[in-house]
Amino acid sequence: EYNMKYIGAHVSVDGGVSNAPLQATELGMKAFALFTRNPSRWKAAPISAKEAQKFKDNCLAGGFTPDVILPHDSFLINLGAPDPAKLALSREAFLDEMQRCMQLGLTMLNFHPGSHLNAVSEEECLRTIADSINMTLDWCHHQGRRQQGNRQHRRS
Repeated sequence: EYNMKYIGAHVSVDGGVSNAPLQATELGMKAFALFTRNPSRWKAAPISAKEAQKFKDNCLAGGFTPDVILPHDSFLINLGAPDPAKLALSREAFLDEMQRCMQLGLTMLNFHPGSHLNAVSEEECLRTIADSINMTLDWCHHQGRRQQGNRQHRRS
């Protein structure tokens, strides 16, 4: 069986993430990548519920499903950072990226795991990266379960 591969490009989110699928549609793309926030800053303004819904609506109108949208995280994140302060900033920013993806209904995230910066061994760096990813996935798993429980509770 042949699996279709999609090629896309980064599109701008100037004016809000909801503009990304509009730009991709205008350019005739079948897939696209985007930064959900400025990739060279540690902090970002949250995505409003209204903006997230506009993104989803524009994706639907353009025929974009989560399997053809690749968000890319911040260039600053280093989940293997040997410096505790940088590691804390990186973990917070990575969690924010994951939350943004969840809010937008996206299922993938392109990220660069990190570097030992010649300050610790590769093995220690890899352990720190794994711990960082697992901490974030644990949070996402619990958040997803909590949201699922809230939806079931509202139906009752």
